Amino acid sequence: AKYAYHNIGAHPNIYNEYGPTEATVGCVVHLYNEGEDETLPSVPIGIAKHGVKALILDKFLNAVPEGITGELYIGGEGLAKGYWQEEDMSREKFILSPFENGMLYKTGDLVRWNSDENYLEYLGRKDEQIKVRGVRVELAEIETALKKYDGVNEVVVDIRHKQKSHLDKEDVFNCTECGLPSNYPSASFNDEGVCHLCQSFESYQEKVSAYFKQPSDLRALFDGIPASEKGEYDGLLLLSGGKDSSYALAKLKEMGLNILAFTLDNGYISEEAKDNARNICKLLDVDHVFGETEAMNAIFVDSLQRHCNVCDGCFKTIYTLSTQIALEKKIPFIITGLSRGQFFETRLTEELFNRKDIDIDRIDEIILNARKEYHQVEDAVNQLLDVSMFKDDSTFEKVQYIDFYRYTDVSLAEMLHYLENVVGWVRPSDTGRSTNCLINQAGIYVHKKELGYSNYAFPYSWDVRIGHKTREASLDEINEELDETEILKMLDEIGYTQAIKEDASREKLVAYYVADDSLDESEMRAFMMAQVPDYMIPSQFIPLDVLPLTVNGKID
Repeated sequence: AKYAYHNIGAHPNIYNEYGPTEATVGCVVHLYNEGEDETLPSVPIGIAKHGVKALILDKFLNAVPEGITGELYIGGEGLAKGYWQEEDMSREKFILSPFENGMLYKTGDLVRWNSDENYLEYLGRKDEQIKVRGVRVELAEIETALKKYDGVNEVVVDIRHKQKSHLDKEDVFNCTECGLPSNYPSASFNDEGVCHLCQSFESYQEKVSAYFKQPSDLRALFDGIPASEKGEYDGLLLLSGGKDSSYALAKLKEMGLNILAFTLDNGYISEEAKDNARNICKLLDVDHVFGETEAMNAIFVDSLQRHCNVCDGCFKTIYTLSTQIALEKKIPFIITGLSRGQFFETRLTEELFNRKDIDIDRIDEIILNARKEYHQVEDAVNQLLDVSMFKDDSTFEKVQYIDFYRYTDVSLAEMLHYLENVVGWVRPSDTGRSTNCLINQAGIYVHKKELGYSNYAFPYSWDVRIGHKTREASLDEINEELDETEILKMLDEIGYTQAIKEDASREKLVAYYVADDSLDESEMRAFMMAQVPDYMIPSQFIPLDVLPLTVNGKID
């Protein structure tokens, strides 16, 4: 369309017409707009012509909201009565409209309304949907997202069944500096066995250091909120009963702050971890509340399917329930006890620090925008809990999220010495070393089974890189033995069975793309992380000179 627009005299009107044979070709039409359409991955198919009904429905024949992908159904004038002498196929494809008298044709095409609901975007065929880790994925949606990356001209995403890798099991080795396993996606190593992250860290270490701040900066945040703008509490701390959050609570109390501690009882939290939380709050004279939801098992299953761990769903539940409390009680800050290594799993990427055009304020802005998008993702938490407050941007002004360890640098040894001798914290003996939650062992098990490595391997490698842990301590934790019998029992209790399939880890998404210039795979991966859920991010990005075509001109 762009070529025709600029090479046919007088800039003609160019129409993109969509329409299956069953509903008269040209039933949905879009007038090409040079300024707007050139910025899109593909030209929209437009809006229904007069006399044509174009509906986007889900699998239950409910209309889907703006921006959500669904199947296109066509009705109205020009619709065929069915297939000649093909009654079964006609019954399958031509259905009674659930909204009014008349028939609809089930196109099998995936579309969505654009953000202003003024035209339809075509996203591919429903029969191109596949399942990745139990979640239905539309390849065309991944392709559409990747086409937005600057420099990508064409792209095809496919699912491939992995063969046993030479790095599987006994052949896996660990970075000689940080302990990152060799089967971590996109990891590469030099001849000395040092991973690419450690090799490049020196080039942006100063920027990483600048991102982290001092306790005085944290104090200034609290002092900057006038008493008239907050309730009884200075902040709400997310307290798991583990070492990181327990240490954070004790230090906040030392600062003279009035903190409300919040603990999610997800049904599997260690009893000893709960005792830690209760005892420390009593010792420090801190108010403490437990939160819970009956939706937790469904959220666990969804998180295992999407992320191969239980933590993502659990964290999102904690943020949702704690934000409700913070709004009700006018608490201006929610404080997390995430380790610095976990920042690089949940907040930061090395690509952020490598960019020459970025400063710390811009990084904070990117993280805030990512948090807003994170709370809009349609997952089990959004479907089963009240997340309406996240649709209002003022929520993020009323409640700010603070990572305690951005402002406090403490080694693991120093932290444990303080906890054991000052506040009486005891490492729980009824759960694993990397967690205070029994079911997290199941999450680690699923992650190792489906992806081949511990979900703690990446954040712990960053803990080592930035000096919080030793390599030996990190490897001890990520290589701990798991009780498979108890884990399978828990997976059965919550209704998750995908993890025990022997071939579950043998599928991967691969993106084949054509670009004018060489593109950086790590930057493409970081871009996709902001566009789609992690289970939709390709494992490999393979450049091609051209996409192979069949004799009929279609993708081979």
